[in-house]
Amino acid sequence: MVSDSMLYSCSLPDEEYSISLFRKIRWADGVFCPKCHSFHVEKRGPQGRIHRYQCKNCGNNFNDFTNTIFHRSQVPIGIIFYILFNMNKTTTALAKETGHTRLTISRIKNMLKEK
Repeated sequence: MVSDSMLYSCSLPDEEYSISLFRKIRWADGVFCPKCHSFHVEKRGPQGRIHRYQCKNCGNNFNDFTNTIFHRSQVPIGIIFYILFNMNKTTTALAKETGHTRLTISRIKNMLKEK
């Protein structure tokens, strides 16, 4: 049987699948406000492929990536997942495989190690 980590090490993951997987993990217990932790939130429509929400308790607006390492990242989440599952590869190899610079890959690897 092929595990998810083996699939990630073979090819770049699909962006839609990566966002869906992240959403399932982050909101496993339901969507809640990152500011006041209330579950009384309303979906406010998409922001590209990610969902936007508004807290009915405190009025805070947020999205799926708010307060995560993915917030405001210019690198697609699928690429970040690929790097995460292939941390043992060199920065140069990951740069070639993903089409991003070594500096970008290095920053992502350091960010993932810190978190």
